[in-house]
Amino acid sequence: MTTITVSGPLFSSNVSALVKNAIDRELARGGQVFFVHNRIHDIHAVAHRLAQIVPDATIGIGHGRLSETELEDVMVDFISGRTRILLATTIIESGLDIPNANTIIIDRADRFGLSDLYQLRGRVGRY
Repeated sequence: MTTITVSGPLFSSNVSALVKNAIDRELARGGQVFFVHNRIHDIHAVAHRLAQIVPDATIGIGHGRLSETELEDVMVDFISGRTRILLATTIIESGLDIPNANTIIIDRADRFGLSDLYQLRGRVGRY
C-alpha cells in the first residue's frame, strides 16, 4: 500500500516526477490508483495534467456534482478495471472497497485535517 501526500502544486516538475513514479509503479504491477483532488472547479485541469504525466493510463473523474448515473458509471469503470486512475474529490471517503487500488495520492494534503487523511488512507488496500 502506498500513500503519497502532495503539498505543492501538481504542475511543478518535482511533484510531477514523484506522482509519475508512484503511478507507474502501481500500474506496472497491474493495480489502480486513487488520486484525490478536492476542488471541483479545476479537477479537469488536474485530469489534463495527469494525462500528460501518464499518457497511457485511463482516468475517470468522480465528484459530488455528477448525476447519480454519471457517478455510478465512473465507479463501475474503475471497479471493472477499465479506468486505471480515479481522480476524485473526498467523495471516495465512504465508497466501495477496491482491492486492486493500493496507491492513493492526495493533492494538497496540507488542506486536509488529520481525520480526513486517515479516512482517505483507509480506502487503499482493502478487500
